[in-house]
Amino acid sequence: MKWLLGVTVAVLGVGLAGCGSGGKPATQAGGVTGGQGGTAGMVSVAGNPAQGSILVDGAGRTLYMFEKDDGTKSACTGACASVWPAFTAAAAPIAGAGVDASALRSAAGQVADQVTYHGHLLYFYSGDTAPGDVKGVGIPGWYPVGPSGAKVDKDDGDKGGSSGSGY
Repeated sequence: MKWLLGVTVAVLGVGLAGCGSGGKPATQAGGVTGGQGGTAGMVSVAGNPAQGSILVDGAGRTLYMFEKDDGTKSACTGACASVWPAFTAAAAPIAGAGVDASALRSAAGQVADQVTYHGHLLYFYSGDTAPGDVKGVGIPGWYPVGPSGAKVDKDDGDKGGSSGSGY
C-alpha cells in the first residue's frame, strides 16, 4: 500500500511540475514568507537526518530547487506555485551559518524578490509543516539544496516521509 501512495505522490508531482499559467501570482499561497522576525530573508545550512546538510530559511524550513527552472525563470506557475511557493526576501537575503554570501541573490522568478542561491530559485514545499520537514523529497524534479548550491538527492524511497498527496 505504501508503494501505491508513493506512486500517487510521484504522479501528482509530475502533473504539478508541468503545470503553468504563464502569469505571476499576486501573493504567495498560504502566507509563506521568507522567515519570521529578525530572520526574514535569512538562509542557513542545517543538518537533516535523512538528507544531510541542506539550506533552510530563518525559521528552519527546508528550501528546494526545481530542475525545470531555466536560470531565474520559474517553470513553477499557476497551481504549481500554490504547492511550491517562492522563498522571498523584501530586502537583500542574509547569509547565515554555512552559506556562501556571494552566491545569495534575489530575482523576479516565480514572484518578485525570490531568493536565489548559486543561480537556483528557492522554494518551500507546502507539505512541509514543521522546521526540518523534507516531505518534498521524492517528488520528481524537486530537491533540497546543499551548501554548495547543488541539489541534494538522497531519496530513500520513502518520499521524505510524506503521508499526503503533495497538495
